[in-house]
Amino acid sequence: AALRHHHNAVLGRLVKALKPSSGTTVRVNQTVPGFNDGLRPDLFILNEAEKTAAIIDVATPFENRYAAFEAARNGKKVKYDHIASHLRQQGYDVVVDAFLVGALGGWDPANERIISQLRLGHRYCHLMRRLMWDIYVKHVTGARQ
Repeated sequence: AALRHHHNAVLGRLVKALKPSSGTTVRVNQTVPGFNDGLRPDLFILNEAEKTAAIIDVATPFENRYAAFEAARNGKKVKYDHIASHLRQQGYDVVVDAFLVGALGGWDPANERIISQLRLGHRYCHLMRRLMWDIYVKHVTGARQ
């Protein structure tokens, strides 16, 4: 339950940072239209005009080591590969990735790439990193920093 809360808090911060352009559809924890496989990526962002799509899944691996982050990221990419392939066949430029914040508070440097791809505001992202760390500290100590 605590890990799910951590996951949802990270997802909430990420969603709050999104500023989608007009014509962009953002689906949070919902199935991708046209797929009845039961998969619900944390974020599915589709821009019909630009023919772009992003499938981002938040993960909170227990370990903060690079190998744990890589394993989590690769697992997410494999999980959603069939959806990405279908969208690419329809002419979309698709990004499939994982946004990783370790259960012990570790920040995956590859998150910076996602922040850039989603065009999130740099000022809020700096605050977002601190808030995500605060989620961990609050979980461990029961008090916010």
